[in-house]
Amino acid sequence: MRLEAFRVQNYRSIVDSGWVKIDDIAVIVGKNESGKTSLLRALLKFKPFKPDPYSLDREWPRGKRKDRSAAFEVVTARFLFSDEERAKLAAVDPGYVGLEGIELGKTYEGKFLPRYQPHGVPSARNGASANALLGSDVDKLLIGKPAEVAKTLKDVLTAANPNFADADAAKAKALIPEVKGQLVEAATLMGDAALAQVIGSACDAVLTKLAQSPWDEAWKLVHKWIPTFIYMDDFLAFKGTAHLNQVKQRKDANQLQDDDRTIITILEMAGLDLDEEVTKGGENDREQRMLDMNDASQTLTNEIAQRWSQKKYEVQFNADGYHFVTFVKDESAKALVPLEERSKGFQWFFSFDMKFMYETDGDFAGAVILLDEPGLHLHAAAQRDLLARLKAYAENNQLVYTTHLPFMIDMNRLDNIWIAEDRPGEGTKVHNEWATADKDARFTLQAALGLSWAQSLFIGQKNLVVEGVTDFWFLSTLSTLLGEAGETGLAEDLVVTPAGGASKVAYLATLLMGQELKVAALLDSDEEGLKAQKQLVHNWLLADGDVLMLGTVVGAAGTYAIEDLFDSTYYLEHSKAAYAKELGGKAIKLPAKPEGSIVDRLALHFESQGLTFNKGRVAKRIMKDLATKQAKDLPAATLDGFRKAIAAVNAVVARWS
Repeated sequence: MRLEAFRVQNYRSIVDSGWVKIDDIAVIVGKNESGKTSLLRALLKFKPFKPDPYSLDREWPRGKRKDRSAAFEVVTARFLFSDEERAKLAAVDPGYVGLEGIELGKTYEGKFLPRYQPHGVPSARNGASANALLGSDVDKLLIGKPAEVAKTLKDVLTAANPNFADADAAKAKALIPEVKGQLVEAATLMGDAALAQVIGSACDAVLTKLAQSPWDEAWKLVHKWIPTFIYMDDFLAFKGTAHLNQVKQRKDANQLQDDDRTIITILEMAGLDLDEEVTKGGENDREQRMLDMNDASQTLTNEIAQRWSQKKYEVQFNADGYHFVTFVKDESAKALVPLEERSKGFQWFFSFDMKFMYETDGDFAGAVILLDEPGLHLHAAAQRDLLARLKAYAENNQLVYTTHLPFMIDMNRLDNIWIAEDRPGEGTKVHNEWATADKDARFTLQAALGLSWAQSLFIGQKNLVVEGVTDFWFLSTLSTLLGEAGETGLAEDLVVTPAGGASKVAYLATLLMGQELKVAALLDSDEEGLKAQKQLVHNWLLADGDVLMLGTVVGAAGTYAIEDLFDSTYYLEHSKAAYAKELGGKAIKLPAKPEGSIVDRLALHFESQGLTFNKGRVAKRIMKDLATKQAKDLPAATLDGFRKAIAAVNAVVARWS
């Protein structure tokens, strides 16, 4: 069964949470004390791995004492049946055909209240069902028997059929012994004593089955299908070191702490018994103890490797007397390190994976995982890794987690984000109306949205950083025009990102490299471009071959910028048109000696006329012109320049592949 939606009522700070829908993942966003933890705790007790009953005295909301009732439904959950489950229910009784799911409530006293969807189900089997059961079972027994035997027994069933069909459940059950006697007698008279005995046993089995109502049979199936709910908060990470005799004392006194429970779990998964290890801790056979620890270490390591492909752990146990130490490393670590000396993030991952494996019997599937503020002690990059890990958990399970951290929100999944807020007089409410959320919840979402906008620059595995937006416009547009003409454009999996100036290229490249992405840069061959190249290459951010200088790319000496890729006559034509009003019909006269880029020379000319030249203004006019053009309409010099630039960039991308 798959959880479709849930609702919590009259539990701690929650009067009525409202319905919360869930697909594979649901994220509950809200400030501290908004009721997020209460929501998850109530859900955990719906079907925990180990019994954890609701407490009417401790968990019923304060101020509502007159309404207290052990029969009150704390959690209501809607589940959908799989195709296989629907088929099994239909086989129980025809009345179960067409069922899509079930709404299950659980009361404070621990009773489940099932409501099948979209229709009710029969509570008792009728006579026709009894006849169908008996007839079906006898038919199976007659396979391979002589025709006269089969006919005789079928005649008995045919004679009984009207009585079955018209009878209610009680009368149908009363008829079974009579029909049984007739069938056994017929088989005996024909000399088949073995068949008579088998028929008798079959009739007894049918009678036993009829004593159960189809509701009971179906509920046994449904109860078995309810997924296990697994809970963990950020503070349940196992520290790895313990004094086993003290753990046993707390266990015997029924005063186990969270760390104790985790270590007992890990011992069990490694094939160790707490009581036995405490006994061995007082003995002097160090060699056998070492062998036992070695065997247990390998047992758990193998178990993890076989069951959990997301992370490769190696575990080693060490015990000296009662002192027990867990050493762990993963595939990224070079040495075994005591677990409590690993990072908070590693401790959390390892502890949850152990809990996850234990509470799903090693299947890592079919559970509803409840995580309270995961990643609270992780830095931003680790929170990003945790998000990816949560998606792995949700591949074969369902996941509900709470957070107030912007980096823990996946803005690509807006449909699964819910708001939790404590409203005066109403208690905790959970909803997906962002606009009505309190300012704290809105702040988290706004921050996450801002991060997603920033991160949208980094959406490619292969990235080219250029100086400005005009570089982006020109390269992308000419690449498209060349591609439409059947020539080679920029690699399709390359993302071009403007940095906002040559001085910012190194910063943006650093951010992209921090995301473990492939990065190259295309710079103007001018003073600012050369400074940026020095920053990138000399500081070992990028390899020399991944930093392209435009002048070098096209084989031009001196200063060279993106605008110089255009035919000079074409560029001057659009510059004159862009400044027609200011120029008043005057011609543009560039210096006879072409020193500097065309933009530099235009800037000098405009300055001599008392004007200021803005290359962005010309770029907008060129972009408008290019929108109406095909590659064949452009000057050959323009196409040649951009072909060389695109070829150089593609050569870098090809080296990455």
